[in-house]
Amino acid sequence: MKVGITIDCPDPDQVAAFWERFLGYVRRTDRGGGPYVTIDRPSGVDGPPHLTFQRVPEAKTTKGRTHLDLFVEHAAPMVDEMIAAGATSLTITEAGEWTTRVLQDPAGNEFCVIGPD
Repeated sequence: MKVGITIDCPDPDQVAAFWERFLGYVRRTDRGGGPYVTIDRPSGVDGPPHLTFQRVPEAKTTKGRTHLDLFVEHAAPMVDEMIAAGATSLTITEAGEWTTRVLQDPAGNEFCVIGPD
């Protein structure tokens, strides 16, 4: 069995480009003209095997019940770069050495960046 994650969004190309940049994943070239863009994890990179971004017509209206958690060594610089690339900061929760920052990608999907500054 293989497991993948599919994320609904209005513009799969835009959201895939955002995540390619920050996860180090590589876009599949076999698009076929459908409503999907898939990015794959290269060898040596942590994370799910692939992420697929699916074009949907409806807008996101509530908080997502599933999200990505990114565990990093230096959170603040990455978060600053993500915001410059179109992410939105929602909340910051301090927990000792670790800080959890909840952000939204350019399509409004929540994710967490977890780690010390």
